[in-house]
Amino acid sequence: MPMNTLSDILKARVQSLGFDDIKDCARELDIPYELFRKVISDGHIPKDKTLLFYAEKLKLEPSQLISTAYHQKAPQPMRHLFEPRAPIPKSAPPTRLAPVLGKAACGPWLASYEGEPDGYEPVESAGPDAFFVVAEGESMVGANIPPGALLLISPSSAVHNGNVVLAKRGEEEYTVKTYYKQAEGTTILQPMNPAFEPIVVPSREPLEVMRISEIRIKL
Repeated sequence: MPMNTLSDILKARVQSLGFDDIKDCARELDIPYELFRKVISDGHIPKDKTLLFYAEKLKLEPSQLISTAYHQKAPQPMRHLFEPRAPIPKSAPPTRLAPVLGKAACGPWLASYEGEPDGYEPVESAGPDAFFVVAEGESMVGANIPPGALLLISPSSAVHNGNVVLAKRGEEEYTVKTYYKQAEGTTILQPMNPAFEPIVVPSREPLEVMRISEIRIKL
């Protein structure tokens, strides 16, 4: 009997969770929709890190998705090497994986980009919408944020004056700064390096800020 494809497994899981539409499932489980649709509808095979993310979100066995993907990609004479094995029972639920979604400037504004996440990092006590960005620049070295540090962003956490935040201006520009909002509505995005000037955002200019709840420095 032919082995199920990655598309078959994901489609069956979406239906077993009670969703009639892929988009509804993606929205409810916070899965980037366009890539998810390509995997299920177009037969696209994503990177291993994305398969691990799908396994975590859909409560599937990671080895099943990865072995199925490798089975599909392998030349016909080698496909038997990637037959899925029986799942190993777990004693505890897996740690949640938060996506790493590109770079954020610790300096001037930096244009963002969209696409498949750069990777995933385990987190234990963050909200379901939390994600990581990679610090770029030196304006926040005084807050122990060197270039290359991983910053965990918690969009649902409250932001107060003095918090370090990821600030978004417009649709595609981001920066990491210390947040201060003045009484008349002007926001000061303060660097933690005297070599850099603060960014002043008038009250009339749209600005979204998200609190940085954890800093991870890669050695």
